[in-house]
Amino acid sequence: MKENNRIEMNYFELMKKYLLIHLLFLFPVVLNASDKDSNASILVNKDIQFKSLNSNHIIAADEINVTHNPLPEKLYSTEIISFESNKIPVNYELFKCHVNTLDLEVQMDYNSLVKRQIDFFGVKWQSKLKQMISKSEYFFPIYEEILNTYDMPIELKYLSIIESGLNPFAGSHVGAIGPWQFMPATARIFNLKMNSSIDERRSIEKSTHAACIYLKQMFNQYDDWLVALAAYNCGPGNVRKAMRYSGKKDFWGIYNYLPRETQNYVPKYIAMTYMMNFYGEYGIIPAPLDTYEYDIVNVYCRKGLDFTIIANKLSMNTQELLKLNPEIKSINIPQNSDGYFLNIPNEKYEEFYNCQNELVIESEERAEQIRLEEARRPKPKYYYVKKGDCLPIIARKFGISVYQLKSWNRIKGSLIYPKQRLIISN
Repeated sequence: MKENNRIEMNYFELMKKYLLIHLLFLFPVVLNASDKDSNASILVNKDIQFKSLNSNHIIAADEINVTHNPLPEKLYSTEIISFESNKIPVNYELFKCHVNTLDLEVQMDYNSLVKRQIDFFGVKWQSKLKQMISKSEYFFPIYEEILNTYDMPIELKYLSIIESGLNPFAGSHVGAIGPWQFMPATARIFNLKMNSSIDERRSIEKSTHAACIYLKQMFNQYDDWLVALAAYNCGPGNVRKAMRYSGKKDFWGIYNYLPRETQNYVPKYIAMTYMMNFYGEYGIIPAPLDTYEYDIVNVYCRKGLDFTIIANKLSMNTQELLKLNPEIKSINIPQNSDGYFLNIPNEKYEEFYNCQNELVIESEERAEQIRLEEARRPKPKYYYVKKGDCLPIIARKFGISVYQLKSWNRIKGSLIYPKQRLIISN
């Protein structure tokens, strides 16, 4: 492959430049006015060239503004950076050099398992990684505030990327749901409500509170964050079993006795934490993001307000409003005695409060209309099956078809039993 199609990355040179940059921060230097902003950026080897997989355009390193702190005008790009041999140019020394600049509580180990996941996230998963970097600007402030409340390591926020890709609607084939992927049984332990109208596993705030409590319990039990993460993934029972078989208590010591998914889970977390902090060192730029569904604000809804009427007043359809409120499963605002906080677009905030009186009046009118419709609706009639009855006999007796009888009662076959209550009129 031609030289321009590959990244020429020399570990020694990169390490030397990286250490030189940090030395510059340790010693004061005189800057020109035009240079005052440049010392806040992390420099990249100017000789490095990146080739986009989507075009033949060569991106020179000096075209990329890489910084650890978001700038007022941030650079976004859909371009995918290619790497030689499809591997991120990082080794043990560079990894440790990077990680030592961070104030982390969760152990960050480097080995071939972690390296494999770094390569995966930085190369094959790069387009998704770029989206995660952008989405994290909206999710992470929420996570950080809650993690601080529980005195938890802030870097645990990266675990939600591994769990759900920062998607409140994410669901697994085994029934785990939400940004922290709670199974129904575990969700009930941590008081997350689930019924026909609401699923609090999909609430960013409520599920994060539950995840913090669960993770802290696991850490208090094992006194090791990597083992706590393993227990979060496969359950404390599997961790205890692995400890018993291995005779070890640290993650790498019990690694071979854990379920395969959990063996990959912790290396993925370490790799994701690394890439989310140092993606810029490899020329990766965040992807542009439609901020409409993330730039939201909580508004107080008193009990009785109608979801559909709110959507209409805000010139939205109900599905758009539901998307902003992941925990709500139907177009009904959960009826809490102290009201409910609804997510709406930030740009609709003033509009919402300007139409409060109209919302109350129209919601009350709609509630009364529904009540009258319910009162006028004929109530279903029932029949209790007697010994010797069958569906055709019952259908003829009440002048209905067998199909209607089976449909109204959700009967798939023809089996009925004595004292069974059947709807004979809907």
